[in-house]
Amino acid sequence: MILMANLILRFSPALLCLGLVGCSTPPIVQPLSNGYVEVTHPHRSMISSADLRVSFEYRKPDGKTTLIWPSLYGAGEVIHGDVAIFLGDQAYLSSNPDDPRGTRPRLFAVEAPGLPLDITDEVLWSWAKASGKDFDQALQQFNQAIPTETNGRLELQLEFWTGGNGWPDNATLQLDWNQVSDIMRAVQEKGTIRKDVRWGTPYIGN
Repeated sequence: MILMANLILRFSPALLCLGLVGCSTPPIVQPLSNGYVEVTHPHRSMISSADLRVSFEYRKPDGKTTLIWPSLYGAGEVIHGDVAIFLGDQAYLSSNPDDPRGTRPRLFAVEAPGLPLDITDEVLWSWAKASGKDFDQALQQFNQAIPTETNGRLELQLEFWTGGNGWPDNATLQLDWNQVSDIMRAVQEKGTIRKDVRWGTPYIGN
C-alpha cells in the first residue's frame, strides 16, 4: 500500500503534464546535404493533439546552426551545391479581421549562411514571359510552387487558384542553374531586407 502511494506521488506530475497542460518533445533533426537540415518541432497539448512545425536550418562546419526559415510549407527542398530552393510559410498582414496575420507559401532560394531570398515574383515573371501570360494576373492567382530537380535543372510546378478563360490551373517552369543564379542576383540587387511579421525572420525580397 505504501509502495502504491509512492508510485502515485512519483508519476502524478508527469500525468498532470501529459493530461492537462501538455508537454513538448525534443526537436527531431534530419540532416539533408551540404549542411542543410530539417528540424521538426512537435508539440502536444490538450488543445491540439498534434501540432508540427518544420524549420529549415544550416549547420556550419563548427557545429553551430543558423535558422534559414522557421516554417516550411510542406514541399521538399531542392539542394544543388551550396544553393537550396524551398517553399516557406510566410506570414503577411491581412485585411481580414478574423485573420490579421495570414500565411501563404512563398518560394525561396538561399546560399547559406546568407539570408534567404524570396524569388517568387521573379519566377512568376519568367513564367509569364515564356508563356505569354499577364504577370500581374499571375501574381494575383498564384497559389504555390513545388520545386524538384529534373535532369540537372530546377523544375517548378506552379499552381494557381483558378483556371479557365485561358488561364491554367497549373503549369511547369524549368530553369537551368545559371538562370537560378541570375534570379538570385536580381533579388539581392533590387530587394531589401525584410522581416516576417509573425516570426521576425529576416529575408531579402521585393
